[in-house]
Amino acid sequence: MVDAAATEPRLTGTVPLYKNVEPLNRQKHAGYGVNTVSQPFNFLKDWHFVPAISAEFSFACGSYPIIFLGEKKMPILVMGLRQGSNVFVSEDGQFDSEHYIPAYVRRYPFVSAANPNDQPSTVCVDLDAEFVVTENAERPFFDDKGEPTEYTRQAIDFVSAFENDARTTEAFVERLIALDLLEQKDVKVANPQDPENPVTVAEYWGVSSEKFDALPADKLKEMQTNGDLGAIISHIISLQRWERILRRTSNVATAQAPAEG
Repeated sequence: MVDAAATEPRLTGTVPLYKNVEPLNRQKHAGYGVNTVSQPFNFLKDWHFVPAISAEFSFACGSYPIIFLGEKKMPILVMGLRQGSNVFVSEDGQFDSEHYIPAYVRRYPFVSAANPNDQPSTVCVDLDAEFVVTENAERPFFDDKGEPTEYTRQAIDFVSAFENDARTTEAFVERLIALDLLEQKDVKVANPQDPENPVTVAEYWGVSSEKFDALPADKLKEMQTNGDLGAIISHIISLQRWERILRRTSNVATAQAPAEG
């Protein structure tokens, strides 16, 4: 008998938002599904960033800084300055409706996990999501015949599209690196105790405006054709949103400060 645990796909490393991920299984998860909850974005409150895909840069740039982090310089959307504080989610678990909801967030609690030997990825679900229930679900994962419901089929399609977009994003970043367009940047704020030495509150990789402006016309034409140009411009525009992050962070700190008296 094959050991199922040994053959199940695995998520490796720290995956933002996800806690207890299992491959979606019609037998094991019969009766499971999701319910409406009063604080639908509680799962996002402690995360000050989420991974981004290049296809959403043009939507996200009006709301968040889009930056590149880590050894692989993968893009993320900045939603706060420190772990444990997402300045777009209220204390009662509501998302600021004036701003774009990232695709990574809309995908939750579903996610894909890679399989060995180049086999197709497996759709998984975070069973610790607050709105996932084991019985009497408003939106069950499977119907009485064990077939995926319309809700689940749509979720699977979204996960598949996200996975494809993630691969496209990786290729986009590889091209940025090959062109040596990324440089280290930072965000500084005034230090009241030492006006001569502002405090650095964020460090990241971003596109160098000088190197971007120096690209030849034929390269820009190529980038316009493959979509890189629009993504880069959206990224550059998004860096103006740091002011919003700083302001909201200050407002949250003020609201949480103990009253004097």
